[in-house]
Amino acid sequence: MEDEMKKMLNKSQLTEEELKDFLKMTENLDHKLDHSRAYRTMMNEDRRELLKFIGNEIRSNDEIEKEFKLKKDQLNYHLSMLKQCLFIIESKEGWKSTPRGLGFLENTRLED
Repeated sequence: MEDEMKKMLNKSQLTEEELKDFLKMTENLDHKLDHSRAYRTMMNEDRRELLKFIGNEIRSNDEIEKEFKLKKDQLNYHLSMLKQCLFIIESKEGWKSTPRGLGFLENTRLED
């Protein structure tokens, strides 16, 4: 388990504390409800593109705003939806993908 945590930590760029918090948040999820929510959230192309842009990087709000030509409130809404589904977290360094978000990117076909 320790090796798996280190692999997830390195890939997602989460700190050890952020990774522990993420794992705690995922412990008691209702998987059926969670899957449905994640599916509805990721149906939106802007959210998929945001997650791809963040990817394995740490992205600041400025970087994201420059990349996406959305109104600030729209961008904040999409980021909050990704955060609610535990695909990304916001840290003092910027936005980071969680192991769950990276898993979505690796295991989902995003092209038409």
